[in-house]
Amino acid sequence: NISTMGLLDSIFPISTPLPRPAVPAGKTRICVSGFGISHHTGRARTIAALIAATYPQTYETWFYFDSRGFRPAFLDSIKAELSGEERAKVADHKTSPFCWLEKDDGGKTVLGGRDRLCDWVLQNFDEKDETNKEIFDLCRTEPTRKWKEVKFDASTPGTAKTDL
Repeated sequence: NISTMGLLDSIFPISTPLPRPAVPAGKTRICVSGFGISHHTGRARTIAALIAATYPQTYETWFYFDSRGFRPAFLDSIKAELSGEERAKVADHKTSPFCWLEKDDGGKTVLGGRDRLCDWVLQNFDEKDETNKEIFDLCRTEPTRKWKEVKFDASTPGTAKTDL
């Protein structure tokens, strides 16, 4: 007698997030978490990865994508790590993705969804620098519902050095 939940768990197990080690000195970690199938989450992942690839001395990434494990368990656990002020900013956030920054001093700055990640990009990167053109183009347009953006690489843990 297999329960429905047991069957679901065996077919689609909830993944365990990789640890987030201390952020290296001088870097900022862009964290993106969310559902494993989501055009907004896929776009946020692409933006974060592109920033880290363009500015590897300054930025690294950490990702967690799991359509069953993201909400409520993982999202609630991340919110619990935030300071009271940061937590209050996203008290009602329940959508995918959820993005935040981690600094080398241990501080965390919550961004929120893909739209807020894009707001942060538009405020903190130089639009006149041609290096940032692709990043700005992704931030200024809505994600498509094309398969490559909906079903993105959800297996890559990001560029942060993690130990299993």
